[in-house]
Amino acid sequence: MIPRLQYWLSEEQLHKHEDKVLLALTLLIGAIVSLVIVAFIVLTENLGARMYPAGGAAWRRLVIPVFGALVTGLLLNRYFPYARGSGIPQTKTALFLYDGYIQFRTVVGKFFCSSLSLASGIALGREGPSVQVGAGIASVLGRRLGLSQSRIKALVPVGTAAALAAAFNTPIAAVLFTMEEILGNLHAPVLGSIVVSAATSWMVLRMLLGDEPLFHVPAYQLVHPVEFLLYALLGIAGGLASVAFVKLLLRLRRHFLTLPQWTRKYQPVAGGLLVGGLGWFVPQVLGVGYAHVGDALNGKMVLSTMALLVLLKILATATCYASGNAGGIFGPSLFIGAMLGGAFGSGVHTLLPDYTGSVGAYALVGMGTAFAGIVRVPLTSVIMVFEITRDYSIIVPLMISNLVSFAISYKFQREPIYEALLHQEGIHLPEAARGRGTTLVVRNAMRPAPRSVSIADRLSSIPLGRGDVPVVDAEGLAGVLREARLEQALKDGWGDRPVSDLLPQFDPQAKLTAANFPHVHPDHPLDTALQRMAEHRLKVLPVVRRTNLREVLGVVSLDDILNAYGIGKQQAQISTPSSAHETSRPGALLAVLIAATAGVGLFAGFGTYYYRSGRVEKAADSYRRARELSAQERHPEAIEQYRKALSISHSDQYRLALASELVTVGRFNEAAIYLNDFLRAHPDSGPANLGMARVAASRGSSREAAHFYRRGTYGDWPSGAEEDRVRARFEFVDYLRRTGGRQQAITELLALTEQTSTDAAVKMRVGQRLLALDASREAAGLFQDVIRENPDNAAAYLGLGEAEFQRERYQAARAGFEAALSRSPKDQKAQQKLHVTEQILALDPTARRLRPVERYQRSRSLVSLALVSLEACQPAATDDEKALADRIRKTLTTKRQPASWNDATENNVALAQDLWTLRERSCTAGPAPDEALARVMSLLSR
Repeated sequence: MIPRLQYWLSEEQLHKHEDKVLLALTLLIGAIVSLVIVAFIVLTENLGARMYPAGGAAWRRLVIPVFGALVTGLLLNRYFPYARGSGIPQTKTALFLYDGYIQFRTVVGKFFCSSLSLASGIALGREGPSVQVGAGIASVLGRRLGLSQSRIKALVPVGTAAALAAAFNTPIAAVLFTMEEILGNLHAPVLGSIVVSAATSWMVLRMLLGDEPLFHVPAYQLVHPVEFLLYALLGIAGGLASVAFVKLLLRLRRHFLTLPQWTRKYQPVAGGLLVGGLGWFVPQVLGVGYAHVGDALNGKMVLSTMALLVLLKILATATCYASGNAGGIFGPSLFIGAMLGGAFGSGVHTLLPDYTGSVGAYALVGMGTAFAGIVRVPLTSVIMVFEITRDYSIIVPLMISNLVSFAISYKFQREPIYEALLHQEGIHLPEAARGRGTTLVVRNAMRPAPRSVSIADRLSSIPLGRGDVPVVDAEGLAGVLREARLEQALKDGWGDRPVSDLLPQFDPQAKLTAANFPHVHPDHPLDTALQRMAEHRLKVLPVVRRTNLREVLGVVSLDDILNAYGIGKQQAQISTPSSAHETSRPGALLAVLIAATAGVGLFAGFGTYYYRSGRVEKAADSYRRARELSAQERHPEAIEQYRKALSISHSDQYRLALASELVTVGRFNEAAIYLNDFLRAHPDSGPANLGMARVAASRGSSREAAHFYRRGTYGDWPSGAEEDRVRARFEFVDYLRRTGGRQQAITELLALTEQTSTDAAVKMRVGQRLLALDASREAAGLFQDVIRENPDNAAAYLGLGEAEFQRERYQAARAGFEAALSRSPKDQKAQQKLHVTEQILALDPTARRLRPVERYQRSRSLVSLALVSLEACQPAATDDEKALADRIRKTLTTKRQPASWNDATENNVALAQDLWTLRERSCTAGPAPDEALARVMSLLSR
């Protein structure tokens, strides 16, 4: 077995079956890279949790970033010089300049230095380092297996895709980023390997960490077509912020590169000092900040905080990266975008609440907007945001905003950030590696095709040096003739005959290919035309349509191609339909594209909005549907229906309903926007003031809450909503009771009874609230009023009994409970209360009209029950307690008649009180005391 294995692992067999080895290695790289990246994530998070424990001291936020930057700076300078920065520019350099060679030392250094840097709070991301680590692992494995340089080079993007898929949990975006940025070619031949590697890495990640998206976001729904314009404005803001970030980073890095070489090891400390100083006051600046991104996506951050974090994060990340710390800009880009989008969304939602969706939707679009503007990969940013959040409905606004951001960024910062970083180090990658060059195509050089004429006319019209003639007849392209064939035909006397007569007959059903029928298409690169000219030894090729190879669009010659490249002498004479395209500027074309896209989107949106039939009926239907959903407690769906109704018909009724629903689900900040807008027009609205009271209560502002509650309870309510007003008064009372306003709550309840003096149900509810506030005398009076109005109201008798019971008037309480049971014999609560009341009356030795012997017997029962209660709670532990218990048992067992019944009763009562005092002082566990006994002992203590 072992010799067989050694044979297949020999260098000769590996080279012989290199394709199979590459497939197996792709799967292996995907799995290994995923494991390493998972370890990287876990190590970073656990190390960060130890450095910043919950409730840790503030000095940590200043000291730890500086210490982490100092240690990593020394390590990077002495041992791992190629592990600085993001890792993506270094990966591209290794791929295109060093045939995919990445040292194992660099992989190790990138792993541990980035872990320490990120855990210490440096404001960089983990995705860039993950890319270099994954590419390095692929490179090392390829070299260890003795693969060829071309194969090793092909493995680097395989490792890159696997790393990004694991770091972000985004396999599709990982493939796109690798093709779009790393390779600069969406049609690279290694696409299959990249897809397999990313999928393998994602599967391993899912088995280890689960399949949870990086962020959980609420459902998005377009509220109004005007939001398309707002998202375009967000794109402008994102583009400007991206340009500011890139220019600041490049300028700072240029400054650090000019410093003396000996300072290189200490430069990362500058980033640590800055981020530590900012983190002292604003802790959200530290680290990647994904938790704060989640807060912004779910509308849990205020506008001022998000706006401040945009500025501070741009400054912190640019300084940390420029000073040479290990970490990337992926995560910070998403952070900056989320905060920018959240601040923008919060602002526009305050100004236009009826026309805009939730703040989280703008934060979500802002993430992709900043990423597209900074990293300059718009396609990847759209797919990445989709995969991160699993929310497809945001794609169209995201595309609009990303396109605008990309255009702004390209306009003011032509050089992409990774390319500019390499140029600062004197590295210039091949044009194909960047994928940014303008590729000339046949359309840029072709000219109109000549029609078929006589041989003599055609021969005389051939330009000097262009010896081939495409022949076009009524059926289209018929073929190509060489100049020598035309001259021979002229000598043979065929000058008056059509040129097409010289072509051989062909089968019209035959399949035409580039081999048997030389041609090109308008979108072919010019190098393809040159290649086919060389293969067939032709100087002219016909340009045909892709859908019909015989439909000639023009011809292209060698001279035309040279002119297109600016080498020929006749460039100015070429007049083709593409000439305008050649002279147009990319910026102008991009501006036209943006304007066209925005125009089509806005036109379609407004057309759909303003010309759909039955707007009012649809708004009413949405409102009715929302109320049904709210009654079913399907609140998120109800909110979206209310939004839909409000966007169609800007009714105050819909606005108030939406605000109330938002309050119900606890989205108080958003609700306050609609409520304030409503109160500006209706300041005395009871429901709106009640909503604002709930908002204020949620913020802990008791004075403000009481103000709005009072305005709500005494404000205007719709006709037929008196029950709602009463419910609001009770809510106000409950709030006062919770916040310590007992006397004010009692006053509000009594005022409510005066306003609803004829409503027995309200009096009953007020009475119960008064009992909860220990206002038993007032409660008793209300229940007596109800009984006078309705002598058969069992609940009123029960309430009266409870009020008298609370006042310790047990005879009156028993009468109330008996009256309640006589009218409702199955009332279990009345039965229970009556039983306890009778126990109290039967146990109380101070009751009137008792004979001395009866008082004595009751006092003995008190002593016995008190002793049982004490021992059930905590058996006697000390000698004194044991002696007391023995003395009490002896007293209870004696049957001798006392000399004085009254003296014996007093002694027993005193003994029972001693036991009860001991129980209250020493009881730490056990059942609750008997209610009747507790109440009798309370009476005796007074």
